[in-house]
Amino acid sequence: MHLLIEIFGGVALMLWGIRMVRTGVMRSFGAELRRILSMSAGKPIKGFGVGFLVTTVLQSSTATTLILSSFAGRGLITGSAALAIILGADVGTTVVVQVLSFDLTWLSPLLIGCGVILFLSTEVSKRKNLARTAIGLGLILLALQLIGQASVPLRTNETLALILRPLTDEILLAVLLTAILTWLAHSSVAVILFVMSLASLQVLNMHLALAMVLGANLGGAVIPIVATVAEQPAGRRVAIGNFLMRATGV
Repeated sequence: MHLLIEIFGGVALMLWGIRMVRTGVMRSFGAELRRILSMSAGKPIKGFGVGFLVTTVLQSSTATTLILSSFAGRGLITGSAALAIILGADVGTTVVVQVLSFDLTWLSPLLIGCGVILFLSTEVSKRKNLARTAIGLGLILLALQLIGQASVPLRTNETLALILRPLTDEILLAVLLTAILTWLAHSSVAVILFVMSLASLQVLNMHLALAMVLGANLGGAVIPIVATVAEQPAGRRVAIGNFLMRATGV
């Protein structure tokens, strides 16, 4: 029970860190990011690059998709142009995970410390939001350490082995369960990082871990569909198009 509480706390901290990064970036550069996204409409290659860069900064392809769905719903961008940008956004998400997969344990206290100092020493809104972003990144790295340390005993846990064995044999079930988990967590990045931590400790075998990554990608595409239910049809089509692209890949 104690082990599960520690892992739960680590995952919750990671989700909070991702939220802080997203909030800090949007409050600092939200208007600029929206303008850059709208300017890339009608230029597929440029749109792909812009989607990639914006999502790398935001650490969330879901946020990018929701912005584009809003644009499409108001007639500011066509559906095909939005999907070209979303393709870049999906690639940008993978780069975020790649960067966070390196051993950056030394960076966590530095980011948190510098972020707190900057946040407390200024009243300028933009600097405070940049400090919030730095703290968020530090919390993500700290959460990965906590999850890794808490997961070590799971290597030899017989109960977990019994639970995971059916998932290893039933890949489709593993994909669907991870998709549901991603939808509940509202972050494919967080779920993939969690799977990565367990795989690095050999708690999950590579076969199952890759299936769960596919599920996280699928679940990440469901979030915008649910969030755009009240949007105009053009906006909903963007979210559905994103889901179809990801589902085809999966």
